[in-house]
Amino acid sequence: MSDSSHNSPASSASRRIQLLAHGPVPKTLFSLAAPAIAGMLVLAVYNVVDTVFVSFLRDTTAIAATGIVFPLFQLIGAVGLTFGMGAASVISRRMGENKYKEAEQSGATAFYSSLAAGLLLSLIGAIFIEPILRVFGATDSIIAQGSLYGRIILGGSVFQILNMTLNNLLRSEGASLYSSMGQILGAVLNIILDPIFIFVLDMGITGAAVATIIAQSVSTAFLISFYLRGRGAINPLRPGSVRINLPTYRAIMALGAPTLVRQLLGSVSFGILNNAASAFGDAAIAAISVTMRIFMLLLMALIGLAQGLQPLVGYNYGSGNIPRVREGIRVVYITAALVGLVAGIIAMIFAPGIMRFFAPQDPDVIRMGSMAMRYMAVVMVPTGLLLMFGGIFQALGDGRSAMILAAGQQGGFLIPLVIFLPKVLGIHGVFLAQPAGFLFSFFIGLILIRKSSHALSKAERELSAAAP
Repeated sequence: MSDSSHNSPASSASRRIQLLAHGPVPKTLFSLAAPAIAGMLVLAVYNVVDTVFVSFLRDTTAIAATGIVFPLFQLIGAVGLTFGMGAASVISRRMGENKYKEAEQSGATAFYSSLAAGLLLSLIGAIFIEPILRVFGATDSIIAQGSLYGRIILGGSVFQILNMTLNNLLRSEGASLYSSMGQILGAVLNIILDPIFIFVLDMGITGAAVATIIAQSVSTAFLISFYLRGRGAINPLRPGSVRINLPTYRAIMALGAPTLVRQLLGSVSFGILNNAASAFGDAAIAAISVTMRIFMLLLMALIGLAQGLQPLVGYNYGSGNIPRVREGIRVVYITAALVGLVAGIIAMIFAPGIMRFFAPQDPDVIRMGSMAMRYMAVVMVPTGLLLMFGGIFQALGDGRSAMILAAGQQGGFLIPLVIFLPKVLGIHGVFLAQPAGFLFSFFIGLILIRKSSHALSKAERELSAAAP
């Protein structure tokens, strides 16, 4: 039974829903994806900006320290993405079914759960930062600066977690532009505050962390204001809509858990990667750090494309419009492949110049970082398609395939490769592990996506047979 009478969309929300249901697919997709891409790039910029300004300190150890904390930065974001992306998939499909009350219950449960998780992580970071960084490969020379930076980043993690959750809740109802405005606001503020805290106030790497947390807190307040002003089709800030029960969490975590698993295993593998690189000195850790941040910009842009697809596919899958689902999937395949091809060519040609920008004072970082960039450049097209596969599974509510892909991408392949390849190939093995993991995962994704295509065909036949 429909419950559309509950909290039915206001006029602006209604226009967004109409766009999902009837707008031209390419135009609708890119109108949703463009702000999402901008927002995800901004998220990557938060950490890259710190690296850029820290590099001006002319201190390889400081650059390496930001790299050691990078897995924690990913892990914090993963918690927000787990609740946000999990709930977003539920919200889009429930709104497609005209069930706004259930959509709001998922959103509110995700919001308050992410708030509790953020406060818990802040407490853990304040107490256990040094042993955590040791696990992620911090050497004796890095641990002091890494602890200064990491304690503040983890201490303010509640803002990043809420930020990631709210961004996905907004996108689930087509409000990608406002979502991205909040992220851009935070990034611009971070760029302004970084040099002030690092150089003017002479806080060094600690200042970079403080600037990041302040920027994220302002961005989060901006996103919350959207709902406080009653602009949403649902209101996840309403405490009365929270449902602390197994069915609600099962629905959220069915699609959120793959994100958490992927990011958790990614953080673990990155820690193992740092440990493997540490055998070749701080310059190798710095090279990995810079390389992964550079490619994170591209990966975040592609994730933004997949996020733009999610509300379009989720809504139309929920309403039974399979042809619009198929068209949206086709457009993102073509786009991801072209973007990956262009990015790979640029990285292959300009790798030394890019690395020189981040580490002009250290020829070892430039040499090793160029090698790492070129290995990653080779697999950019399959990596882009792999990220689209994950987005499609989440949009369709296929938690099983999303989980298999996530576990294989960051755990089943990457972790063994990180452990094995450096022993055989030395420093080349360190840099080859990540691209090889993406490539093997792509082949698994091809098998899984074929099953999803067959499931869509079956749903389309059943809907056609049921039509009057």
